[in-house]
Amino acid sequence: MTSSEVYRIGPITYDSSTRTLTHDNGQTEYFTPRVNDVFLLLLEHQGTCVEKEFLLSQCWGEAIVSEQALTNVISKLRKVLAKHALEAITIITVSKSGYLLDVKVDDSFVVLEANKLAKQQKSQTIEPSFVSDDVITKVHEGDVNQSVKLNFLSRKSVLYILIILISMMSFLLYYMNNIINTTPYFIDTKNYQNQIDIGSNKVYFNNADSYGVDKELFIKDIKKGISSVCNSKIYAQFYYNTRIANNSAVVVFIMIPNDRTFNFRMSKYKYNDFSKKLNSYLESKNISC
Repeated sequence: MTSSEVYRIGPITYDSSTRTLTHDNGQTEYFTPRVNDVFLLLLEHQGTCVEKEFLLSQCWGEAIVSEQALTNVISKLRKVLAKHALEAITIITVSKSGYLLDVKVDDSFVVLEANKLAKQQKSQTIEPSFVSDDVITKVHEGDVNQSVKLNFLSRKSVLYILIILISMMSFLLYYMNNIINTTPYFIDTKNYQNQIDIGSNKVYFNNADSYGVDKELFIKDIKKGISSVCNSKIYAQFYYNTRIANNSAVVVFIMIPNDRTFNFRMSKYKYNDFSKKLNSYLESKNISC
């Protein structure tokens, strides 16, 4: 990963171009390239869980490493953050999934260049105008009666609006309890623009065409790949593997009944080969309808 941004997080500043973390008291730490890659990826997805498979594919590419390599990097990051920014930022382990960067400062982390732009916009804000004190309005008796009548109608309108808002909030709460809560908190549904039903399974995936993958062929492919599961939710996300030029990779998160979950990653997507490997992976987990 390459970046040249400077991040401000509570009492620390991180310069990604020099991989330097500096505390306000002058203390400095230098990150290795791998630690820098993991830290920037967690910053990019701050507040959401980043799956281990995604971290490995983005930061190690095709290199064959165990999860222990990632664990070691996370451990180094935690030691540095605990030393310099314990009250502002922590890394949380999400069981059997990945890691979440939790920023506790009010405005989350900021990129300094964006902060400068916000200050410029603020300086250009137009001040509101005020009515001069010497402006006098004459009030007639008829105007007062009309004002009282309009005030009554206004209150009645507010009551109707409140009833509508309460109804909408009730519906929203029902939706959240029955729909949203069935999705893991680390799954951002905005990343899955497509939804299809395959048998009793619901499959969600992002825009495959944007990554050079034929959407219709992918649907046929995943249909064969999940033939051994039913009543499940499958989230497939395509992304570019930054370690290999013009290469589309895919991560699949599978939720089957009884709250069991599985992750399948293919660092180079190939039609037919994907369905065979996914089906073989699920069979190895002893999953059946």
